[in-house]
Amino acid sequence: MPPATGGAVPLDRSVPGDGVRLHARDWGGDGPPVILLHGLASNCRIWDGVAPLLAAAGFRTVAVDQRGHGESEQPDHGYDFATVGRDLAAAVAALGLGRPVLAGHSWGGNVALQYAADTGGAAVAGLALVDGGFIEVAAWQGMTREKAREQLAPPRFAIPLDSWLAQAERWPQPGSPAGDGWVRDFLRAGVEVDADGVARARFRFENHMQVVDALYEQRPSSLYAKVACPVLLLPAGSDEFATLKRPAVDLAAEQLPDARVVWFEDTVHDIPLQRPAALAAELARFATEVTG
Repeated sequence: MPPATGGAVPLDRSVPGDGVRLHARDWGGDGPPVILLHGLASNCRIWDGVAPLLAAAGFRTVAVDQRGHGESEQPDHGYDFATVGRDLAAAVAALGLGRPVLAGHSWGGNVALQYAADTGGAAVAGLALVDGGFIEVAAWQGMTREKAREQLAPPRFAIPLDSWLAQAERWPQPGSPAGDGWVRDFLRAGVEVDADGVARARFRFENHMQVVDALYEQRPSSLYAKVACPVLLLPAGSDEFATLKRPAVDLAAEQLPDARVVWFEDTVHDIPLQRPAALAAELARFATEVTG
């Protein structure tokens, strides 16, 4: 395997979850642990531009495929926050990563927030919410469960694999030793390909909708007071949800016991793809502060 950005070579590992086998991408590093969680219908390879930079900075860095995603097993149940939290607890224990800094992107931020609230201050050294964790779906104006399911349903697609992978051109990585190769790897890990070379989403529609239901039912604002560790909020400021996010971010910053905000202006939702080096720098700075 050729070195990725920053020169690190990851080890792909199988670790236990709550009755499922999860895939973890272990980038090594000898320092304090950092665990990276991807978003809904994503996979751990979205962190391939960030994780090696964290490992190079000395952090023990591991990205995990949550159940149903990437190379992890996909049961037909268990996509509520309680079960996904037990998955994470089992993986953390198996990896021997006591009291990590936990970074979650999008839905992964909601998972990380719930985990930190449920497990208390002894379990998490710091929490980084990367354009996720602070959006309360049920609080959107006029939102109902039915509307949430309609708006957050995944697109159904069946396209040639080459066409799917061509999307990597949307996220050029100038100066990266790996070029856009890791972005293609991220895209490839999110689909299944049939004998005719047609790509379809790996995460099944029915399971995706279980996550949507869990997001609708979750109330992040009720969890903030239960989070005992420092929190770094990292919202994107230039996508179609920016106006919804700003009051939500303000509320989170006000109600979380120890929080600060770094806006990624001129950046859309997928910050790990669009701004990996800048994101890695913010995460490294935060991890140094809370573990130093």
